[in-house]
Amino acid sequence: MLLYTILYSYLMIFMRMLFKAQVIFFILMLPYIEVGAFEKKGRLSVGGGIHNFMQNGILRCEGKGGCDTSKSGNPAPVDYKQRSTVYSVEYFFSKQILRILKPYVGFNGTDKDAYYGYFGFSTDFYFRKCKCFIITPTLAVGWYVDGNEIKLGNRVQFRSGGDIYYRFKNNVRVGVGFYHISNAGLGEQNPGAEQAILKYQIPF
Repeated sequence: MLLYTILYSYLMIFMRMLFKAQVIFFILMLPYIEVGAFEKKGRLSVGGGIHNFMQNGILRCEGKGGCDTSKSGNPAPVDYKQRSTVYSVEYFFSKQILRILKPYVGFNGTDKDAYYGYFGFSTDFYFRKCKCFIITPTLAVGWYVDGNEIKLGNRVQFRSGGDIYYRFKNNVRVGVGFYHISNAGLGEQNPGAEQAILKYQIPF
């Protein structure tokens, strides 16, 4: 059942992407792009940015009497829509799958005490002859712990998105990543959250 849910969520993410302008751009650029996991070394990535920058969120009733504020001592619903600072550490393994995919693991922590550990796969789209401009789509699944901010509705969370890099001659990459985190309907509520993270990657 969990495997079905994972595959279904990835399919839904992919279907939504088909209708975005970025996909049309990639199709037009395919003759000028090389796709693959060409680097033989692993990569260590560190970064920082904004968690929930679109300020998604839901009202939560945290009193014993639910949302009925007329009851004595029952607090008003709390609106969890805060942004927070997020810190990121990721490791992309040297192992290649079908010469296209690279597995990776990552960990996010925020200054509002939310934590997210995840595992997924990535691939690289190389632009120009120098292969110095790179777009790296990623898909991952992991375990999320709510902090004092947005509540994502379930411990299991999926993350889709990608990175835009400039790669220097020593294979150091500098760029920015944009991601969407969602429980894919596993929870009763699924507000989702977006991240924007500046990243620095080194061969490792």
